[in-house]
Amino acid sequence: MGIVIITIPGEAKRAFANSLHKKTGGKVDLVIIQKPKPNHHSLFERLKRLHKAVGWKAMPVEIIYAILLRLDKAAKDTLEYFRERSGSFSDEAGYLPQTKETLSVNDDEIFAILHKLSPDLIVIWGNTILEPHIIKTARKAINLHMGLCPYYRGAIANQHAVMRREPTRIGATIHYAVEKVDAGDILETILADSSKPPRDLFRELNDKAEKHYLAIASRLFKGEDIHQTPQDESRGHNLLLKEWTPKTRYRLAKQILRWERTGNL
Repeated sequence: MGIVIITIPGEAKRAFANSLHKKTGGKVDLVIIQKPKPNHHSLFERLKRLHKAVGWKAMPVEIIYAILLRLDKAAKDTLEYFRERSGSFSDEAGYLPQTKETLSVNDDEIFAILHKLSPDLIVIWGNTILEPHIIKTARKAINLHMGLCPYYRGAIANQHAVMRREPTRIGATIHYAVEKVDAGDILETILADSSKPPRDLFRELNDKAEKHYLAIASRLFKGEDIHQTPQDESRGHNLLLKEWTPKTRYRLAKQILRWERTGNL
């Protein structure tokens, strides 16, 4: 009965898993990595998905914005700011704990593994949504959400805070995982320093969020009592990935470029 980490591929995720394994004296029993699904979609299939998100009427405009974003490297690069990090927690070339790759963290095989392990703590980090029966295999389950709850829940949360010009609501939230997305009781919030330029702001926020998550996970596993605050869901927005259209991405990128140039969001 130890810790299971459920995450996605990436250097930061690997370094985090190794750090938590070390910090808890080797108590990370397993790291479950949800691999990206193979991208074999044709242009026609991608257009079908775009149509499903925006409808026929908006399709021509979205296609134009997709072309603009592809041609404007400076704008495209700003969208990577949300993933900026200054470094890793550890220098190991691979994972220290045992790993298991899967195309779905909610499939029967993963449930059987978790049921057998019966972890004290599931630590979630990545754009994966766990079904209730997976969460319930552990005594406790926590999640790191890169957005400030309860104001911005779901996908692309900090991106929406920028688009709505709400710098004081850019941040990260560590919360208990429950059936509803990003709706569990809050253990800690980390606020961004809105006085900094955007690239520095997100680099610092991401670094702090990961370090605080490491500390919270370790403390919970050791049995410490951490104050939790219920969320008032009526105060926020639950955002969907289908809203992340080419038009939205391009306009956000241009907004960040202006932010860099003027110093004001």
